[in-house]
Amino acid sequence: MQQPRRKKKNRRAPNSLTRIPVRLNVLLGIVILLLVLLGLQLANLQIRKQASFKEEIYSSSKSLEKERVQRGRIYDDTGKVIVDNKGTQAITYRKPKSIDEAEMYRVANETGKYLKIDTDQLSPTNYATYYVLDQKRAKKVGDSIQNLATYGSDAWMRQVTKYVMKHESDFPLTDQQKNNAMLYQKMSGAYALSTVYLKTNDVTDEEIANIGERQSKMPGVKVGIFYTREYPSGDGMSSIIGSVSNSKSGLPESEVNTLLAQGYSRDDSVGTSYLEQFYESALSGSKKIVSVGSSTSKRTVVQNGQAGSNLNLTINAKFQEDLQKILEDNIPGGLTEGAYAVAINPKTGGIYGMAGVHRDNDDGKLTSDALGNINRAQVVGSVVKPAMITTSMMNNVISAQNNAINDVPIQIAGTAKKSSWFNQDGSVPLTAETALQNSSNSYVMQMMLKMGGLNYYPNMTLGNLDHDVWQKMRNGFARFGLGVKTGIDLPGETTGIKGSTDGSHSGNALDEAFGQYDTFTPIQLAQYAATIANGGYRVQPHVVGSISQRQQNSAIDQLQTTIPTKVLGTVGWSASEREVIWNGMNLVVNGSGPYVTGSTLKDVKPGIYAKTGTAETFTKGQQTYSSTGISFVPNRDVAIAIVIPGISNQSQDGISSEFTKKIWEAYWKDVENAQ
Repeated sequence: MQQPRRKKKNRRAPNSLTRIPVRLNVLLGIVILLLVLLGLQLANLQIRKQASFKEEIYSSSKSLEKERVQRGRIYDDTGKVIVDNKGTQAITYRKPKSIDEAEMYRVANETGKYLKIDTDQLSPTNYATYYVLDQKRAKKVGDSIQNLATYGSDAWMRQVTKYVMKHESDFPLTDQQKNNAMLYQKMSGAYALSTVYLKTNDVTDEEIANIGERQSKMPGVKVGIFYTREYPSGDGMSSIIGSVSNSKSGLPESEVNTLLAQGYSRDDSVGTSYLEQFYESALSGSKKIVSVGSSTSKRTVVQNGQAGSNLNLTINAKFQEDLQKILEDNIPGGLTEGAYAVAINPKTGGIYGMAGVHRDNDDGKLTSDALGNINRAQVVGSVVKPAMITTSMMNNVISAQNNAINDVPIQIAGTAKKSSWFNQDGSVPLTAETALQNSSNSYVMQMMLKMGGLNYYPNMTLGNLDHDVWQKMRNGFARFGLGVKTGIDLPGETTGIKGSTDGSHSGNALDEAFGQYDTFTPIQLAQYAATIANGGYRVQPHVVGSISQRQQNSAIDQLQTTIPTKVLGTVGWSASEREVIWNGMNLVVNGSGPYVTGSTLKDVKPGIYAKTGTAETFTKGQQTYSSTGISFVPNRDVAIAIVIPGISNQSQDGISSEFTKKIWEAYWKDVENAQ
């Protein structure tokens, strides 16, 4: 019997269509939300930020170009122009904002028809680049290269230029083409809207006329002015003033990236040494900045240019000239290596004159070397004794009231005897003042021993000498400016050489005491003399007294900055200790007795206080001498230092006094009337 068929339940499988509306609703909601947010953002951009975007669009369609200004002048302390600017006609090129190589090549060739320039600096790269910009020449090069890239591509340019550079002799350029290639090199090296000089020297009237008449054929090429430094009073101060780069030499290679970042162009003039370099930021001025729109006719001055500020020196040009002549006319022969002198204002640190002459002791040739005062150090001998005696008083081994010691030859066990020039064997009673008058070596050597914890006795050893005595002496010297940089406003200053102080050099501590070990520069001696003269504060020397600026439409400079007196430190002595040194330096010139070392200076008027020095040296294996001196007039604004190294004849070891007399005479005549 057939079973009845069961009635199946109507079980529908879940239908995916029933879920679609839910998903669509979610997605639609998300889309609507995004559209709302997008609408809000568009409204924000179009309404709220409309002005800023317009400004950004405008700024992208304009560029800034800079125009050169004159460099600042340099005057001496009387207002005499030492360094000025000379304007000469030049041919310039202002690179358009947008220009391709082909157009620049055309402009260079057109310009080259009327302008001849020096091609010595044509680089191999630019030679090759110029060569292949001509299609016929480029094909000639390409025929020599296998697997040549697509014509005109970067890879093609690299291949053909590299090949020409490697085989330059196979692809010659005529002299005219080299001239054009050099013009192309100058043009292509410029930044957009920057100006470079195509020619600055010997520009002819014909070249100026031809360029002026044809500017429409060579856009960007114009007749301009190029300023060079000139020296109306001669070049006697050139070694202090320094030098300025020109359009040919360009920016110094060592500083080119820094200077470019500061807004210089590659062919700008920039100070490369001494004052021109040290005061570059003041002398260079600020360029005129012009905003150029998408149309070059739309030009707006953003910043008016300002010529460089002027430097007013403390140096007196006439005295500087006479000072240099004194050194050159009186320098001894033989093995003498030079002569150097500095005159300084003890109260302000202003330099009245700083002259120098270097002597080639092979052929006797003299070279101006004023900067030798800051970068040539010598052993200076007995001029250090005022500092040494001061250091002894401040370390309490003697006092201003109790300083009597007998001068005796110093005999250290196992070494040669060291003595004063006037006392080889006996015993001469001295005070600190008469020790300076007679320039006693023994006195200051005994001071060193006492600071080192020892009292002198014949054939003693230095095994127990306190090593700190070295630092005591050098610290004492440094308070006056010896053995440390003076801080003068010129680059390249050196400190001199400090000798070794290990145990094997204990005996050299005796030499250090009377100036026969460490070396010092003439500018350090000048600062030292000034410190004594002004009562004990060490002032920083400087050759610039103030910086001024001449405003437009004005014939008078406006003072911008006065270089202030900068005190670097003080000696720290008492009035009575200072008096000991002054009295001793007075006796050097005006003392009585047979051993007065500076008596030849007695007739200098107004009367001076001084300390002379002689240091034994060796030059080319021969015994030589350095003759030195420092001097000042009490309560006046001048001190003088002199150094003459390498003198062959011992009878001339006091020649510094002869120089000193002549220098004082020139100072009173040129700078200040003697009273």
